[in-house]
Amino acid sequence: MKAFGNNQGSDDFRRRMTLYLDGALTKQEEREFLGGIRKSPECLAQLQKEQSFREFLKKKVSRKNVSPALVKSIKSKLNISTSS
Repeated sequence: MKAFGNNQGSDDFRRRMTLYLDGALTKQEEREFLGGIRKSPECLAQLQKEQSFREFLKKKVSRKNVSPALVKSIKSKLNISTSS
């Protein structure tokens, strides 16, 4: 993978950053990604911003539990199998 340079807004950088943060890159892809962004202060700053934002969301946003009846009702309206 080539360095991202000043192209922090590129679709490729964003896609790879998302995959990295989601843990979806192979070890080799992860090494290449991190090696590439180390050469670009702008990309590194963007990655750190995204990591901070994700941590904020994990701490501040909680999922509400819904009843199985509500799930079944929604699925039936969407014509999705309710056996799961």
